[in-house]
Amino acid sequence: MGKLTVERTVWIDASRERVWQAITVAEQLMKWWSDHWEIDSLEPGSAIRFGEPGDLMNATVETADAPEKFAIRWPPQPEYHNIEIFTIFELEVENGGTLVKVTETGFEELPDDIRQTRFESTSKGYETVLGELKKYVEGEK
Repeated sequence: MGKLTVERTVWIDASRERVWQAITVAEQLMKWWSDHWEIDSLEPGSAIRFGEPGDLMNATVETADAPEKFAIRWPPQPEYHNIEIFTIFELEVENGGTLVKVTETGFEELPDDIRQTRFESTSKGYETVLGELKKYVEGEK
């Protein structure tokens, strides 16, 4: 099986630096993403905790090239069916704003019986959260 990748984009009427803050500062992430976030620092290898308080998943900062690329490595854990997942946010200046591209990989490693459902659920989830990011940064919330 080839690589199975979720890719979603959204254009935001704001500077790349502003969008960068919204996706890398835990306090801002929690305003548009419905889960709790903790990010120790933006250095590669730094810890990230994500989820519901008392039931947080662990991840690490893979890349933090401000204001262009933020990548998270989700190590094998039960919540992800013990496979490694990578989430990458790429920010490009476009038409006086910022094009945000989110890519998530690792789905091909999921068990056959849940692969497509998980892939589709994640795809829809990113449509929702990117819409919330746009509203938050553009000040509509």
